[in-house]
Amino acid sequence: MGEAPAEDPTQTHRTHRAPVGRRGVRQTALCLGALLLALPVTTGCDTAPRISAAPTPVSTPTPTSMGQLRLPVDTFTLRPKQQATSEYLVYRAQQDCMRRFGFRYLPHLTEGYIAEATATQREYASRRYGVSDRAMAAEYGYHLSDASTGSRAPQAVNSLSEAERTVLSGRTKSGGEPGSVRGEPVPEGGCAGEAARTVQGDTSVSARKGDALVARLRRELFVRSRTDPRVTAVNKKWAACMRERGFTYRDPAAAVDDPRWDLQNTAPTRGERAVARADVACKLRTNVLGVNFAVESELQNSAVAEHTDELNSLREQRDAESRRLPGLLRRYARTPQD
Repeated sequence: MGEAPAEDPTQTHRTHRAPVGRRGVRQTALCLGALLLALPVTTGCDTAPRISAAPTPVSTPTPTSMGQLRLPVDTFTLRPKQQATSEYLVYRAQQDCMRRFGFRYLPHLTEGYIAEATATQREYASRRYGVSDRAMAAEYGYHLSDASTGSRAPQAVNSLSEAERTVLSGRTKSGGEPGSVRGEPVPEGGCAGEAARTVQGDTSVSARKGDALVARLRRELFVRSRTDPRVTAVNKKWAACMRERGFTYRDPAAAVDDPRWDLQNTAPTRGERAVARADVACKLRTNVLGVNFAVESELQNSAVAEHTDELNSLREQRDAESRRLPGLLRRYARTPQD
């Protein structure tokens, strides 16, 4: 299984849609890794990352978990807890704005969102090269854990009235700007726009280019790394290790895609958990994590060198955002919640 959506467990917080049931959203992402492996290097109208220089070799680590690794482009983004905090604060700012119009919005939102979102992002990151956590594999197989899928569905956007949607989005049903609702002027971009500016600062198209670039580099260079001889070689070693344990799969993605696993509906079976345990053991034995990380890091380092100005600008934006988070937490902690 590859990386999570973009959404992307590491890039989810730029869109800030109102929360929906986590279980449905998270489970639909389980097969994303297999989809990534089938994607062409470029998608839609994206331009392929510029990589003119030969990749500088990266030494191959021997990690026992993905938590020990951080890819080069990730240094330009918020860390999981910061990102989860930013997401929560955007929702709180939306909630506060909606209250000005007399609307009760996201009534179940609490600071518990931060811990749950952080756990979700870390679990997704742990699966960038397939399931890699022994304990998770033993309990959940290839399914996501209960902690990351969540158990309570907050308010969904489609449950809102037309007036509430207008205030939240800053657009009427016909696509026009509402001006005011209930005698209160609607901010530019609605409460969603106001909240994003409050937490993230500059949310203009130019400011968001860095986020889009990071998401694209993560996606496209991950796909490109799949064809590197070192990756194909370590996958063969992994497959041989799995055969010794009685399981036949060509590579880790094939194990996730086994049609016997119903990842979106049923609970993990005993057989699924057994395969997942063997999968992780073989990844650690053959150093699948370390090899994949080294190959992808080399590609990312070259891309970072080609996009220095854009990425440094993004880092400045994210650093400024991270500095705002403590004060915003204090501010919204003092605001009565529904």
